[in-house]
Amino acid sequence: MTIKIALVQPARDRLDTAKNLQTVERLLKEIRDVDIVCLPENWAGVVIVSEAELTDMLSWLGGHAQQGHYTLLTGSLIVARQDSRIALGHVLSPDGTVLGYTEKIFPSNAVGERAVLQAGERLPVFETKKLRFGVAICVDLFYPELVRSLAQREISVLFNPSNIPENRIGLWRSLLCARAAENTIFVAFANNTKSFYPDDRPVSGHSMVISPRGDVLFEANDSEGVYTVELDLDQIAEARRRWPYLADSLSIAKIEGDRVMRK
Repeated sequence: MTIKIALVQPARDRLDTAKNLQTVERLLKEIRDVDIVCLPENWAGVVIVSEAELTDMLSWLGGHAQQGHYTLLTGSLIVARQDSRIALGHVLSPDGTVLGYTEKIFPSNAVGERAVLQAGERLPVFETKKLRFGVAICVDLFYPELVRSLAQREISVLFNPSNIPENRIGLWRSLLCARAAENTIFVAFANNTKSFYPDDRPVSGHSMVISPRGDVLFEANDSEGVYTVELDLDQIAEARRRWPYLADSLSIAKIEGDRVMRK
């Protein structure tokens, strides 16, 4: 079975949310004949939305999902909840309703997120008619335990909405390939472009898709756009027949000291 995914790579202005909303609206209107669309992390810019604003934004995005008949991953938005702030990534169904949401489990220490964001707890699996998938927001990709837990719950694709600077893309490519190969799943990375970090490091796209073998199937350049990739899900079973890493991991009961205890 095959599915089509679309990675949205918007030219993001860090401080102009209204402009970013217009950009994403224009790009979403281009999308047709795909199953799942993924936005990057913080595509709206450096903005904290209230729960009321989040409701309005999800309704707006849900309208695009409904119009295009696709499942839409909202990437990640920072939401104010009472006395805390948290990074949330929602999944919207083709009828525009909210299927659920994931949370950024480990906010980035390097860029100061831990000083302002609450650590997340929710890491669910989502299911559509064609696909079981998970979402790991940005640096949560660094934690193989998180991705392995999703793979053990039988996902076929991991989406990684992120905001990664150009000088870290080489490292990110290696991480994406490792997470895909060790779990024999597809991994799809959506990034912003034409943007900058607060320390002026450029963010330059390179959204990409990795196969269950750990190969780069597709990598964008730094151009703004919507990038569509067809995934052959049968490749997962083929990879697992040769490399049973996931099955091996499920055979472990626990590790005590220097001993691996099997079930």
